[in-house]
Amino acid sequence: MMKMNPKSIVTNLLLLLVLQISNFSTVVFSFKASLKKDYKSEYKVRPSTVTRILVSNELYGLKKGNAGFVCAHGPKVWRKSKPGDSYVVIQFEHTARIQYKFVHCHLRSSRGFVNIPVNIHPDTSARCYPSNVCRYAIRKDGVYYKPEKKLYPWQPFPRSTK
Repeated sequence: MMKMNPKSIVTNLLLLLVLQISNFSTVVFSFKASLKKDYKSEYKVRPSTVTRILVSNELYGLKKGNAGFVCAHGPKVWRKSKPGDSYVVIQFEHTARIQYKFVHCHLRSSRGFVNIPVNIHPDTSARCYPSNVCRYAIRKDGVYYKPEKKLYPWQPFPRSTK
C-alpha cells in the first residue's frame, strides 16, 4: 500500500473544497440572475401594436335596452346599439412618435348618461394584453371598464324647467 504525504492530502482536500465552493457560487449566482426580470420589458409596448377600445351593450332584459354613444375622435357620429352589439370605438396604433392618446366618450341609455375619459398609453395596452382589446360594458348599473374593474355609474338626465 502506498503512503501519501500528509501535506499533499491537505493540499488536495483544500483544492477540492475550493473547487466545490466556486462551483456552488456560480450555480447560485446564475440562479439569481435567471429569477431577476427586466421590469421595463414587462410593460414595453412594441411599435406598430394596435390597441382597440371596444364598447359592448349588455342591457339584456330591459324594455328599453338600446344605448347610444359618441366619442370625440374622428367624425362625431352617434352610434346606436342594441343588447348584444359590440363596437370598436378607437383603434390606436403605437408608433415611435405617438404613444398615447386621450379621447372623451359620452354614452346614453334609458338609465341616464355617462362621460368617460379614455386614455390610451403603454400601460393600457399592458393591462389588455395579450389581445390588446380593452372592453367597456354598458350595464344596468353603469358602464364597467373590465381591465381595471371600474364602474362609471349612470348620471340622471337634468330636468328641464319649462
